[in-house]
Order: sequence, then C-alpha cells, then structure tokens
Amino acid sequence: MIGGPPAPPPKKAALELSAIFENATVGIVFTHNRRLVQANRLCAEMFGYTLDEFVDQSALMLYPDQDAYSALGREAGPVLAAGRPFRAETQLKRKDGSLFWCRVSAKAVDPERPRDGTLWIIEDIAEDRLMLEALEGSTRELSAILDTASMGIAVVRNRVVVRCNRRFEELFELPQASLVGHSVRQLFSSEEEFERIGAQVYAEFAAGAVHHREQLLQRRDGKPRWLRVSGSAFDAANPHLGSVWLAEDYTATREAEARARQAFDEQQLIFDNAAVGILFARDRLVQRCNRRLAEIFGYQPEELAGRSTRVFYLGEEDYQRHGAEVIPVVTAGATYVGENRVRHRDGHPFWVRATGRRVASQAGSVDLIWIFEDVTERHQAEEALLRAHEVLEQRVVERTAELANANTQLQEEVFERMQAEQRIWHVAHHDSLTGLPNRALLHDRLQQTLAQAQRGRHRVAVMFLDLDRFKTVNDTLGHAIGDELLKHVAQRLTGVVRAVDTVSRLGGDEFVIVLHEMSSPDDAVQVAEKILGALATVVTIDNHQLRATPSIGISIFPDDGDEVFALMKNADTAMYHAKAAGRNNFQFFARRMNEQAAHFFTLENRLRQAIEGGALLLHYQPLIDWPRRAVCGMEALLRWNDPEHGMIAPGEFIPIAEETGLIVPIGEFVLGEALRQNRAWQQAGRPLLPVSVNLSPRQFRQKDLVDTLRRILADTGQPARLLELEITESTLMHDIEETQARLQEISAMGVQLVIDDFGTGYSSLSYLKRFPVHKLKVDQSFVRDLTIDPEDEAIVTAIIGLARSLGLDTLAEGVETLRQLDVLRGLGCGKFQGFLFAPPMPPAAADEIFSPPLIRGTGA
Repeated sequence: MIGGPPAPPPKKAALELSAIFENATVGIVFTHNRRLVQANRLCAEMFGYTLDEFVDQSALMLYPDQDAYSALGREAGPVLAAGRPFRAETQLKRKDGSLFWCRVSAKAVDPERPRDGTLWIIEDIAEDRLMLEALEGSTRELSAILDTASMGIAVVRNRVVVRCNRRFEELFELPQASLVGHSVRQLFSSEEEFERIGAQVYAEFAAGAVHHREQLLQRRDGKPRWLRVSGSAFDAANPHLGSVWLAEDYTATREAEARARQAFDEQQLIFDNAAVGILFARDRLVQRCNRRLAEIFGYQPEELAGRSTRVFYLGEEDYQRHGAEVIPVVTAGATYVGENRVRHRDGHPFWVRATGRRVASQAGSVDLIWIFEDVTERHQAEEALLRAHEVLEQRVVERTAELANANTQLQEEVFERMQAEQRIWHVAHHDSLTGLPNRALLHDRLQQTLAQAQRGRHRVAVMFLDLDRFKTVNDTLGHAIGDELLKHVAQRLTGVVRAVDTVSRLGGDEFVIVLHEMSSPDDAVQVAEKILGALATVVTIDNHQLRATPSIGISIFPDDGDEVFALMKNADTAMYHAKAAGRNNFQFFARRMNEQAAHFFTLENRLRQAIEGGALLLHYQPLIDWPRRAVCGMEALLRWNDPEHGMIAPGEFIPIAEETGLIVPIGEFVLGEALRQNRAWQQAGRPLLPVSVNLSPRQFRQKDLVDTLRRILADTGQPARLLELEITESTLMHDIEETQARLQEISAMGVQLVIDDFGTGYSSLSYLKRFPVHKLKVDQSFVRDLTIDPEDEAIVTAIIGLARSLGLDTLAEGVETLRQLDVLRGLGCGKFQGFLFAPPMPPAAADEIFSPPLIRGTGA
C-alpha cells in the first residue's frame, strides 16, 4: 500500500474514461494522420454533424480553407513535436459553412512518438468574442465623446484628477496634460476657497445631492469668465470613491441675460417715471397709461384701463368735437397737436397740451399714442393777460374820451399798459421760482431754433437734465431748502452756456438746455462736462452742505429727430439711461433704446387684440398611465394663432403677459375654457378624466384666486377633483407661509395640486413635505439627455425616490424616444407625457386625445 490505493480494474477504468469523454462540457476529438478518428457527441454537434457523420472524416473539413488548415499545422507542429501542449484561438467552419471562434488545446497522445496521434480540446468562444468586441467599441465611443464634448469633463478621486478632456483644461486656461494626476487645488484662486468649497461638496455628496455652483475666473487678458460647474459622486455612501465633474463656459449667456434685464428695467423706468402723461387708446378706449397721466386727471392707473376716453371731457359735445378734429389728422399719418379744456376726476376743468400719433393696428381699429402736459398755469396767465389787456383798453378809451387834450397822461397810460403786458407775458412764459423759461416758452424757442437750423444746415442739441436724489433733499430738509438749491442750480446752468442758448425749467428738478448752432456733437460733450463740473461744487444753504449731481440725456437735431416732440422724448429716454448707468453722467440717445421699448409695446398691443379677438385657443396633450396602457388625464396648453404671424410660441408672449398683468384674464380664460371643454367631452360620452391647467406666478399671487376657482367650477359644473393645477417649483418658494395657506385652501376644495418642472427650483424638502401636493412632474430638461447624461439620470432617480417616500405620484414630461421610456420605466416611473405618445392637439381631435396609440408610429 506504499504506492497508494490500487488501480481500478481495466474494465472499470475504461467505463470511467468513457463516461468522462461523453459527458464533458467541451468538444474532444482524437486525430491521426489528419483524420478525425474518435470524438465525443458534443464535439460533433458543435460543428453541426451527427457523430457518425463526423468520425472518420478529414480534419480539413473543420477549417475555412486549405491555407487556414496549413497555417495552424505550421504553428502547432513544432510545439507538439517538442512534447509541449499547444493552445490557440482560431476560426473553424461548421457544416453549414459558417465560421465561429474556438479556443483549441492540443497534446500528443505519446509525447515521445507525436505521430501516433493528437488529442484536441475545443471550446466555442463566439459569444465571448462578441462581448469583448462590443466592450472595446463602447470604450472607443466613450473616449470619442469625452474628447469631442463641448463642455469640460473630469473624473476626480480624493481631490486628484484621474482623467479629463482637453476642454476642461482649456476652460481653466491650463496646458494640455497638465491636470491629470494633480490636485484640483490649482482650479481655485485661494486656499480658503479650496477648503470651503471642498467641505461643501463632500457634505452635498454625503447627502446624496448633486453639487452646483457658478465660479468666476479671471482670464489672462483680464476679462472675467463665468463657469457653471456641477459634480456628482459615483457612490453617495462613499464619495471618496470618486466623482464626475462638468464645467461649462456661460459668460456670454450671463452677459446677455444681464443686458436684457437692464434694457427691460430701463424701458419700464422710462414709462413709469416720464415727466409727461402717456396714454395708449384703441377706438377711444384706454388700454394702458403711465402714473403721470393718471395723476394729471386725478385717477389711479388701474382705474382707467378699459374705460372710454369720454371721462376726460367736460361733455358729450367736447368729446365728439375733439374726435372730429383728431381722426382726419392721424389717419393721414400726421401728428395731432392741440390744447383743450378737459375734466379732472373731481369735476373741475383744466387745460392740457395733447400730442397724438397713430400706431400700427388691426384693420378697422384706430390705435393712438397720446402725450399729455398740464398747461393750466400758462392758460391762466394768458387769460389774466387778456383780461388785463381788455381792462387797459377800456381805460384807454375812457381816458381818451375824458382827457382828449391830456396827451401826456395818455402816453403814461399806454406805457403803463405795455409794462403790465410785459410783466404778464413774463409770468406766463417763465418759471416763478428760478426765472428761467418754462415749458411753453421752451417749445416756442425750440421750434424757432429748429427752423433756423434747417435753413442754415447746422445741428442743435437738446439736453434733458434731472437732479439725482433731489427728492431726498425735499423730504429730509424741507421744500424751502430744496427751492434754494434749485435757484443755485439754475444760476450755475446759465453760467456755463452761451447767451444764445436756452436754459429752462420744466418743473420739479427737471431742466432742459437747448444748444444753438453746434458744429458737431463734441460741442454738446464740452457743455455736458462743464455742467458736471459746475454742479460738483458744494452749495451751502442754512448751514447744510449740499451737492446736486445731474443725470443728462442728449439728443441731436437732425440725427435723433426733426421735431420738438421727438427730440424731447429721445433726450428724456437718454436721461433715464444715464440714471441707469450710475447717475452723475451724460448719455447720447441711441435708436436701440426706442427699438427695445417699441418691440415690447407692439407685442403687448397685438396680445391685447388677440385676447379681444378670440385668437387665443387651447390644445390638449394626453397623460399616459403606462402600467394600465391608458390615458389618465390631459394638460391644457395655451396657443396664440396670430392672423399675420401664425402660431406664436408661448415663451415669447407669456413673459409679456406676466409683466403687464394680462396673464390674469388669460389665466381665467384658460381655466374656464379647459373646464367647459371637459364638460362637453363628458356630455359626449367621453371618460371622466382630470384636466391639468398651469398657474402663472402672478396668477397664483392674486388675492381672489380661490374665489375665482370656486366661481369657474360653479359656472362650468365641473367637480373640483377633475381639475389639476400645475404650479412651478420656484413659484411656491415665495412667501412660504402665505403659499402654504393658499395651497391648503385650494386643496380643501378638492382641487389636485401638481408641482411642475420639479428639480429646477432648488426647493427645500422641509417645505415640500408641508405642501398638500399629490404629484411631481419631472422637468423635460432632465428627460431630454437622460440616456446619455449620468447626472440627469441621477437627478431623475432622486426625484422618483423622493416622490415615492412622500407618497406622491410622479409623471415625466417631454418623453420623445423609446430609449427614454425604457430608462424611466427602469427607474420606477409609470406615468408619462410627450411626443412619443401624442403631440398637443385641438379639441376636435378628441378620438386621438382619449385613445391615442400608446407609442406613435407603432400602433402599440
């Protein structure tokens, strides 16, 4: 027993070897003299033969051709002859002629006599090769994406860059290949910033959140560069395993947004603070007016909207007479200018100077822009002058009759009359406080100056000057100190211009300077700089040290206008741009200032016409419950079918409606029309499905919102449970306490509440769980790149998990591809909306709205 257990009997050993041979999971074949002498059944089946067909055949039939057979023989022969095992991967041929990859192992039966035969082990590795090729292809594709991406991408582990693309280095102005293997410290301007942001990032990663920030860099040329940086951990439970980072240059976008906000604010500032009343009327109905016009007539601006201009007239006769004067002038394309007695709200009459011009409008309506100025004081002075003139004339007649021979006394009376007339004329045409020409005299002089300039072909400058923060002086030190300051300003202004130039005061702290016979705009620059210098000196009034800095707007004849109205308006516009630029400076008028305001105003007018003319309509997009393969609701979407420009995108007109307040009547229209349409569908036998309506931020903040909802539900006869109100996440985050109270009141009615565009508003989860909402809509910006952007997939996963934990429903909007649908379903989302299922459709397409093919173009 020293050599181990005894060998099994020969018969038993043969049976064991046969069992192994027949049940092996690999193909086994014995070859001799290039023929297949013996093989197991699996080997024959691997090549598509029966065992009888396979055995005793030439080994050449297993190879693609003679060359392949000879090549493997040349490679295997020396190895087998040396007594060593041979291994290789090669393509072999099946019975049907198809080729497949195999891993072959061979060994001589008797290493000392290799010609006695060879034993071959064959494994089919075709699937392994396909998987390997697919993996290599995916790796190449990912590398290509990384190298060609328009944004910077980096992988960081333990705050060291392990991989990044060239774009990431370019954004931070670093040399190529200088970042991999190095600390991210070089991406920050200071050690403090590096430590602070690092602590913030790891805290957010630990909480399972995605880090977002905006980072300001100073480029080598000194210009700022804004980067939008975001990062996501591979494993939130262990953020030190690594994270992926995206960096994007959005400097141009940020600057464009800033310019757009500034332009809009400036336009609104000009309209709200203009020194004259501005009114827009259609067919003699007030559409919009500024605060100054309402003050002139004694109203609040909102009281006049929609009312007839009849309220401004003393009687029906005046109303009709003025209309007969104005319409022929403006319809001929001219500007109407006139002075009329009008009616104040309290009933007393007063005088206004009205300038009107027609603007483009729909056929059949007359749209006019009016500028109003209160000229009551001038008319009163002129009337006093007329009365004095009549009295003096009477006195002259009486004295002439009584003192026919008293020639000397008559001359004295005439002289007295002339002096009185001069005094009254001066009062009517000059400011009582400063003695400067007033608005009426300014207009007359400017008209004369423009006529002379046109004949002499030279330039004229109009400078509109407003004192910065003058109201603070009046409010804190009193009007007496303010009046003294205005007198000092008037003296200094007259001291820096020529005798032929005009300095006038319009009222308050507004002055206008007219510069005659300029050779170039540089002359106006010199005068403006002299004014800034003259008013920079401190004025001492009653022991108060005061400084009156000006904001100056300049318009040039004929470049910026060829009439008084245009030059004054453009100088006023430029003055408000000077204020917006920081005050204590001057700005020349540029036509883009009016173009920006005109586009906004034109689109607003057309939107008002659309509301009145019924050009607004609703389309409906079905909401899909995928597990039930059924429509579970529909969203009402606003459309504007403009007769001239066709369908106008909501993104172009909704912001204007929000700003002007038109969103409130539009929102009521959408609510009422959607509920009425749903009732009509129900009466036609359609299923009872809820309809979703979007609430705008301004509409949500209306104090009568709840009463409006009750009224519309009662009018349409619809149950509250069939109405879903979609409110954006950012809207809910204003005034949390008031928002929560309003949501509770709406929810108590039975109306369903949905948070729209969820994930874009950075809302607090502590507030979210307090709101009585029942559904979250995943914003389409996350769905769009869901299949290619791991960050978007992580965000959607978090939203669905959050909704599930709070017991809320989830719906993904903007689903357009089958791949997006598969990923969303895999993440646990079961309700969808998007063009993959159905586009928004008009009510006439009810069959497609209520029973669309679940996936468009497939019938599935």
